[in-house]
Amino acid sequence: MSELLPLYEKTQEKMHVVAFASGSGTNFREAVIASRTPESKFSIDLLITDKERSDGKRIGALDYADEFHIPYRVFDGYRGCGNWKKARESIEGVSEYKRRSAEFNHLLHFHVQAFEREQGFVFDLAVLAGYMRLFQGDLLRRFQNKAVNIHPADLGILTCEGKRKYIGENAVYDALVAGETKTRSSVITVDAETDAGAILVSGPWLEYTGEQSITQKSANEHQKKQKEWSDWPALRFALHGIAQEKFALHTRKFHEDGNPVVIYDGLELEYEGYVMESKG
Repeated sequence: MSELLPLYEKTQEKMHVVAFASGSGTNFREAVIASRTPESKFSIDLLITDKERSDGKRIGALDYADEFHIPYRVFDGYRGCGNWKKARESIEGVSEYKRRSAEFNHLLHFHVQAFEREQGFVFDLAVLAGYMRLFQGDLLRRFQNKAVNIHPADLGILTCEGKRKYIGENAVYDALVAGETKTRSSVITVDAETDAGAILVSGPWLEYTGEQSITQKSANEHQKKQKEWSDWPALRFALHGIAQEKFALHTRKFHEDGNPVVIYDGLELEYEGYVMESKG
């Protein structure tokens, strides 16, 4: 039995990918553009979103789907799962939110399978491209070790207890407030826990050059720059590498946090995965 679990093994002409998005869709856009380069060995075949509109406007991900002629399915995540901020005010609320989220994921899984039957192929990979819902239950089991997410912070930075320091929605702000002078993105496998999967790629570093007194606004401006500087290159590199069958997970070697050692092109990587060189 092999000690390596490939993230993708070629069984079709190209690696088929389903993307999930919740907002502007720029990560989705970059994934699609990468899929249409001459050297690409993958295609983005379906977009799934958990909303159609945000702040009164149609979300950008759907506009990009139209622009690139990619089929999409829209499901109301708020109606399906409820309000997380309100739910976490009580134990009962959290329990109910998780139950409804599991049902929502079951619904998405059902439609993913329906699309596969319609098209006559099976998805090899799921990409969370700015997707803000829990990815769990049936959907997570379907894409176990076959789903990746782009996180806008360095997940290789750990606390003294060995836990990842900058996780969650506001990780860039948290990192800058904590005194980090530069940030970078992490492409990870999707796990049941928040931002807990194996690190496949660490993107190029971006030095912080904004106001010295960190504000949410200055952190957001930095994160916007980081998307182009680190998020997108890391995501493109990961997708191309997976499609070229270069990434695998070791089944017998693990890091202290339980994540498997990542293999790239036959070489065992350190905890931070494949580290991309900084530009300039």
